[in-house]
Amino acid sequence: MPRAPLLEHMWRVTLAVGIALLAGCSGFLPAGPTAGDSDPVTPAPVPTSSADATVAVPTSDGTVDVDRLLDRHERALSTRSFHRHVEQAGPQNTLDVWLDRERGVWRVRRRFGPISDDVVLADGTVYTNVRDDPDTPYAATPATSNTSLVASPAGVNLLRGLLSNTEYRQVDSFRWNGRPVAVLTPTETVETPTAADGSKIELSQLYVDRQGVIRYVEHAERRPDRPDIDATMTVTTDIGRVPIPWWLEEDDPYSSGSM
Repeated sequence: MPRAPLLEHMWRVTLAVGIALLAGCSGFLPAGPTAGDSDPVTPAPVPTSSADATVAVPTSDGTVDVDRLLDRHERALSTRSFHRHVEQAGPQNTLDVWLDRERGVWRVRRRFGPISDDVVLADGTVYTNVRDDPDTPYAATPATSNTSLVASPAGVNLLRGLLSNTEYRQVDSFRWNGRPVAVLTPTETVETPTAADGSKIELSQLYVDRQGVIRYVEHAERRPDRPDIDATMTVTTDIGRVPIPWWLEEDDPYSSGSM
């Protein structure tokens, strides 16, 4: 379950790594504010026990096979519409990825404190919010066959960075948000497992559904030589449509007649 907000001093030391983690997942970094564009994320639902909630995950030598786990996650999302929300050290340092596969609409929004970058890809055009010109809400450029708003829409790059330093085991299965999920945690039973690089993992858990989608991740890690990590990721599938930001409402791609 998501934990209470971190202390202010922890926020300061984790801000740099938050920017690195969120920006490091992208292959396209637009510029533009999204003031007034609020898309609140529903808090993680409370898990409930159920006899029919058993979920299996790929294993190797008694531990979770992380490579296969991430491959299943990526493949499971490769044909589905979804919203992926990442928070790094608090709600003011976030990444949101929306993807409507049926209509070919993407949106990626990054927030770093008061600064936001927002971009929409639809109907062969990339729309980028303009930060410095109040008379020009966005810039439009043609998309190409190689255009990608993020290097890993499913978040595999981020997940690999969080999970690669320790081994995981399955400790439970239950229903979460009405869906059976497996619960994965580090194999070490001590309160703060030590990763291969000397980092102390204070908390790391994943919820994985029967289709292989990693629905929820929470990871807190204290690192001796680098900024600490405090991150959560939530994935919601089968979204009806991508929320269109305020600055593109007059040219909403869903209302353009081309969808």
